[in-house]
Amino acid sequence: MTCPGIAQDTGVTPSLYYLAFAFGGVGFSVPMGLLIAGLSITAAFLKALPKWLVVFDLILAVMGELSSLALLIPQAIFLIPLTRFPSFIWLILAGFMLPKIRQNQAPTTTSQA
Repeated sequence: MTCPGIAQDTGVTPSLYYLAFAFGGVGFSVPMGLLIAGLSITAAFLKALPKWLVVFDLILAVMGELSSLALLIPQAIFLIPLTRFPSFIWLILAGFMLPKIRQNQAPTTTSQA
């Protein structure tokens, strides 16, 4: 939209705006919600994360998936930042709290023959 002539075209500008909104807003929060849900459910079964973090993850994942309603219902737009910014905190917490190796996995050693 910064190119000359594009911003003056009244048919193209709203289309580009909605496209940027779809990719940047819902296009971020819905896949992030799926990532959070997948990791938290797996971590809950393996008991790899504390229970409080798994509950926080699932709430965050549901908000991420419900943010897709912002494309149809403008009042649901508040769910996008409620997913986006806490998800960065989630990435940091999950990265530090996940164990380095699994409990039932023996460390591998490399042997030279």
